[in-house]
Amino acid sequence: MDENTIRESREDRLLHGVLLAYFINGWIGIFGSLLPFFRQAYSLSYDQAGLMLSFRSVGNLVSMVLWGLLALRLGRRRSILLTVLMMVGCYALLASGWGTPALLMAVCLVEGTTMGCINNFSNTVISTLPGEKATRGFNLLHGVFAIGAFLSPLALVALTTLWPQQGWQVMTFGLCLLGLGQGLVYARMEMPPEAGGEKGSAADLSFLRDKRFWLTTVMLFFYLAVEYTIMGWLVTYFRDAGILSPRLAQVMSSVLWLLMFLGRMVGAAVTGKVSRGAILVVDAVGLLGFYLLMISSQSPVVVVIALAGVGAFMATLYPTAFAFGSDAIKGNDLGCSVMNLVGAVRGAIAPSLVGLAAERTGKIQSGMTLVAVGMVLLLFSILVSLWSVRREKKQSL
Repeated sequence: MDENTIRESREDRLLHGVLLAYFINGWIGIFGSLLPFFRQAYSLSYDQAGLMLSFRSVGNLVSMVLWGLLALRLGRRRSILLTVLMMVGCYALLASGWGTPALLMAVCLVEGTTMGCINNFSNTVISTLPGEKATRGFNLLHGVFAIGAFLSPLALVALTTLWPQQGWQVMTFGLCLLGLGQGLVYARMEMPPEAGGEKGSAADLSFLRDKRFWLTTVMLFFYLAVEYTIMGWLVTYFRDAGILSPRLAQVMSSVLWLLMFLGRMVGAAVTGKVSRGAILVVDAVGLLGFYLLMISSQSPVVVVIALAGVGAFMATLYPTAFAFGSDAIKGNDLGCSVMNLVGAVRGAIAPSLVGLAAERTGKIQSGMTLVAVGMVLLLFSILVSLWSVRREKKQSL
């Protein structure tokens, strides 16, 4: 085989390995669906439940810096395996059914850190792929995550139907086994070359001088706040607002992820045919419109249709935004971590604000209206970013 064939074969194996591991991560990222069970089992108020979500987001924030440093000092393989083991330990503690609110907050902090590190690792590896293959890879990556996230709530519904009292614990212990399987995939994966050389080398900070890097971080700042809040509070919102039955509310989480999967597959298919800018603007406008329809209606039929629209338009926002700035951080673990850092700040605050608003008013609807403000700011940041890049191109002609 010639060099190009060997290189493409290596890239395909790398992509398949990352996709398999991230599919498992989609199963594990079911925290929002488990939150109502945690609230009941541990007698948590809205404030405390919101703090659990925010501690997860704070952990995600910590991971943005921690992952880049771990990869530099320990190398990617050792770092990702350590991360997976910590995540398994967190879910084992959550499944035990024992713990004080303070312990739960600490567990959420660590669990959020591990999930963020896995996300950073996966995005960094995909960024090492060339050109449009990287853009397609980002959509496929988050598409397979959506498949796992679609199946996981359905499994939770099935288990809680069989064992109404212990089903959530069985599910959580099952996540531990999936985490061990994910670690096996990472242990066997062929890792791409690391930016700046081998472990222990100096960090490559050239991305800090790239304008597109900073434009992308602003978009992610608002998008991640929206995503974290919707995913964390969606099931609780439908249940407590009385719009849907508890069981149907759990299924809605799967509906959202199914639409996100389909949307990401469409995004992968149109890569190179439709501009990134057009996708970002259409997604942001559609997301805002359907979300406003969802939170303003009490009709189950309208709410389900609106939720489908939310999932479809939210699907390609993150991978397309990340691809928008991927050239600035190609193969750079620290660059990938810092790009997500600012977004995670907003994501750490937003879920807690929703919980506080719901607790003060006694209505979860009050908190969910705050998400629409984040969507407006997301649309504005996209328009400013596209205008800035277009203006720079005109000046260079």
